[in-house]
Amino acid sequence: MKTRLTALLISGVMLTTAAAAMPVPSAYSSETDEALKKGDMRITLVDYYTGNPIKFDGYAEPSLWSDITYLTPNGKVSSGPISYMYENSMIWENMADYFNADSFEFGLNWGGLPEGYSIPDESVDRAGYFNGKSVPDNFVTVTKYDNGSADVEFRLINKNKRPAAKEDYESVIGTLPDWTPLDFADAMHFYNEHGKCYLEDNFICLVKPILKSEIDKYGIRISGSMTDVNTPAGTVRKIYEVEIPEKPDPSDEKAVQEYEDYCDRLGIYSRDYSFFEEYAKKEDPYVFEFRMFRVLEGYDLTIESYEKDGDEIRVMNTYTFENTDGDTVETDINKWLPDCKSECHFFASPAIYGNYIAYHSTEKYYPGTVLKVEQKGEGAVEKEYESECSSFSLVPSDGDEPEYVRVYKPVADGRLNIRFIVGKEGEEPFDQAEFDCGIKNNCSEIINYKGHTVFTFIDKDTGELIPEPKSGEKFFFIGNYFREPLSGQIFSITSNPCAIKTLHTYNKNDNYTFNMKTASGRYDLPEFEVTSENSDCMDITCKLKWIPDGDANNDGEFSIADVVLLQKWLLSDKETKLNDWKALDFCRDNTIDVFDLILMKKQLTKKNITEYIEPEKKNLYGYPLIVEKDDLKMYLGPDENYPCVAALPKNTELYEIGYNTDNDNWLFTEYKGKSGWVRTISENGEWNVRFLEMADKPVIYLYPEKETDVHVELELTESELSTTYPKYNNGWDVTAYPDGSLLNKADGTHHKYLFWDSKNCRTRFDLSQGFCVAGSDTEAFFKEKLSYMGMTEEEMNEFIVYWLPRMEHNRYNLISFQGDVYTESAKLNITPQPDSLCRIFMAYVPLENAVEIEPQQLNTFERKGFTVVEWGGCKVQ
Repeated sequence: MKTRLTALLISGVMLTTAAAAMPVPSAYSSETDEALKKGDMRITLVDYYTGNPIKFDGYAEPSLWSDITYLTPNGKVSSGPISYMYENSMIWENMADYFNADSFEFGLNWGGLPEGYSIPDESVDRAGYFNGKSVPDNFVTVTKYDNGSADVEFRLINKNKRPAAKEDYESVIGTLPDWTPLDFADAMHFYNEHGKCYLEDNFICLVKPILKSEIDKYGIRISGSMTDVNTPAGTVRKIYEVEIPEKPDPSDEKAVQEYEDYCDRLGIYSRDYSFFEEYAKKEDPYVFEFRMFRVLEGYDLTIESYEKDGDEIRVMNTYTFENTDGDTVETDINKWLPDCKSECHFFASPAIYGNYIAYHSTEKYYPGTVLKVEQKGEGAVEKEYESECSSFSLVPSDGDEPEYVRVYKPVADGRLNIRFIVGKEGEEPFDQAEFDCGIKNNCSEIINYKGHTVFTFIDKDTGELIPEPKSGEKFFFIGNYFREPLSGQIFSITSNPCAIKTLHTYNKNDNYTFNMKTASGRYDLPEFEVTSENSDCMDITCKLKWIPDGDANNDGEFSIADVVLLQKWLLSDKETKLNDWKALDFCRDNTIDVFDLILMKKQLTKKNITEYIEPEKKNLYGYPLIVEKDDLKMYLGPDENYPCVAALPKNTELYEIGYNTDNDNWLFTEYKGKSGWVRTISENGEWNVRFLEMADKPVIYLYPEKETDVHVELELTESELSTTYPKYNNGWDVTAYPDGSLLNKADGTHHKYLFWDSKNCRTRFDLSQGFCVAGSDTEAFFKEKLSYMGMTEEEMNEFIVYWLPRMEHNRYNLISFQGDVYTESAKLNITPQPDSLCRIFMAYVPLENAVEIEPQQLNTFERKGFTVVEWGGCKVQ
C-alpha cells in the first residue's frame, strides 16, 4: 500500500517530547531496480510535461540539500547532508527516516541541472537555490510507503517547451482537491453555493443541472495556448444521477441513520421513501454534468459551454483563464458576476465591477413586474449581460424563484445618473436605486462620483500606478483629522484608483497614515495633490515611496541580522539563502548588489532612530511634569513590549506632547532628542510622574435668596485636592446669606467665598479656541470679557487682582475659557441645588510671539434664585 501526496515541502512533526537520535545517511546507490528498504528515499528528476525521467548528459551533476532539526534530551540538533546525483534515479539510504524529525526540508540546488532544463521559479533561480517553500505544489511530489521508504520526484521545466506526442503526456489534472463533487448531492450543494463555474486551488470546476434526455444537447469547446501542449486540460465529462437507496429496515439503526443522512444531503427532509419510489418512475429526471480543468503555468485556457439546436450551436457561457505566475486566475466577467443565490447575498448593488455597472434586485419577479432603467446626462450605458441566479432543489419550495443581476457597459463618456426602478406599471415600485457616476477615457473608465473622494496611488519612483492588493493583502490608510470634530477614520484601498465614499476625505491640514504592506515591503511617505474638486467629488493623486522590508532571513523583523545575511550572500557564501529578493531590492533595479546593501544599512539606521508609535493626539502646548521614580523607562510605544530607548533619572523635567485617548497610563514625550512613551502609573498604583499643572485658586461664591444651610462637595477626577480654606472635610457645610457672606459651621469663622486648589492636574485643556492678548492689554480684556460673562464688579476685581500680576508682564497670553473639559474633571455637587450656576475657569499660555487662534464664543450668565459663581484658572506651558 502507498499514499501519494502533493507537497511544497517534505516535512514531519514528531509528537513526543524528545526524538531518538536519527541514523546518519550513507552514500547513495544508483541501483534503483531493487526494492526500497526501510529508510530509503529514491530521488528522480522528471520532465514536467511528459512525466518521464530526464536523461543525464555528461556534464549533469545536480546537488541535493536537506535541513534536518530534531530534539534530543541534550537539546536541539540540526544537520544538513548534501549529496550529488550522477545518475537518474538514485537511492539515498536512511533519508526517509527523517520524515519523523521535528522539521525536515529537502530541495534541489539549481546548479548542475541537465542541459536544457531549469527549476520552475526564475526568482529562486536568481537566488541560487530551489526548495519546497518557493515553488508550486505540482513541482515536488512525495510518495510514502508503508515500510518507511519514499519516492521523491522533482519536475523540471524543459526550456524549449517542445511537446512530445500526446500519448506520452500525463494528465495535468493530477490529484483532485477535497472539495471536488463526487456524486449528485455534492454537485447540487456545490452548484447552489458556487454556481456553474468555480476556481480554487488552481482547479476549475464546471457543474450544472440538465435533463437526462438532453445530455447530448450540451457540450464544451476549449481553446487557448493550453491546448498547444497536447496535454488534457481537464477530466472526462461525468454525469451524476440520483442514486435510489434501498428502503432501510426500521430495526437496523445503522441502515436507518445512513438513509436519513443521504436524505438530508439531497434535501429530502421528510425522509419519506415514497419520494424515491416516485422519482424512480420519472422518465426524464435531472442529472448534474461535471467537468474539472487545470491550466499550466505560462498558459491560458478558454472554455465555451454550448447548446445544440439541430445543426446550430449556441454558445451559452464563455470562461477564460490564465496562469502567468503559478496561480490560475479567471479573466472574464464571471470572476465577479454572481450566477447563484448564495453569491447574490453579498453582492453590492448598484455598483461598479471592472468596467461595468451591475444591478441586483432581491425582490421576487412576480408576473407583471418589470425593471425600468432611466438615464440622465451626457454619459450612457447599455445592457450587456443578464445573469440568472437560481438554486436547484429536488423538492421545490417557496422562495426558490430566480434572482437576476444585470450588467451594463458604458457606451458614451460624460456624467451619468441612472435610476433603477422595479415594480408594476401604475403601482408604487417594489425597489428603486440611484447611481451617480462619470464615464471617462473613451468608455474605458467608470468613476462613482456622488459623495466620493477618488484617490489615485502612484509609485513615486516609477510614476506608475501602484498594483492593487493581492489576495491576502489589506491596503488601507487612516485619516487623523485636526479639525472639529477631532476624529480618525480608516479607509480601505481595494482598487487603484480608489473611490472613498466620503466627500472631501482629504484635507491638507490633516494627517494620514498608510498601511500598504506586501510580502516584500510597503508603500509610505505620501505626497498629495488635488487634481480636481467640485461639490460632488474630489480627485486626489497620492504619490508613495516603495520601502523594501529588508527581511532577508524571513523572521518577520528587519534588523542587523538581515544586513549580515545579505553581506554573506554577496560574498557567495554557499550556505546562505535569501527568501525574498524583492524585499532587498532597495535600488529598484531588479538586481541585488552592494548598492542595495548600502541603502539597506541607511534604512536600518533611520528605523532605529525614528520608528516610534505616533500618538493619536498631540498637544499644541506641552504639559510639564516631573519624573518621580529613578530609572523610569521610555519605550518606542505605549507598552513595555516595545524596545526601550532611554532610562530617565528621578526629578527629570518633561513635557507631555501627546497621548492616546483610550490609555491614560501612558504619555508621549521627548528626552535628549529621543521621542517615546513613559508609563504614568505603575502596576501597584504608584505614580511614576507628577504633573506640575494645577487648578489655581478656584473660589466659590454662594448667593441664596434667604439665609440657607448649604453643603458643597468637590469630585476631582484628574487631579488631587491640595489647599482649601476654610478646611475641606468631605465637603463644606456653611450658612450662606443673600449678600454672599458665609458662616463656616465647623469653626464659626466668616468668609466671602470657599477657596480650593489642586495638584498633579492631568486635565488636557482645550486650547483650540480662545484669544491671543498682549500682556499690556490683559486688564482691559478681563474687564470686557468677565463683565460680558456675568461677573459682578466685586467678583471681577478679585479675579483681576489675582491673575493680572501673573500675566501682564508676558509679551502675549493665549487665553481660553474652559467648558466641559474643566467641569467634568472638577464636578461640583451643591445641596440645596442652585437655580443658576456660573463656573468660569481660564487656561492661559505665556507666549513670546502672537499666534492665530479661532476666536472663542462666550456665553452670558443670568442670575436668578439661588446663584452660585466660581472662578479659577491654570497656567499651561
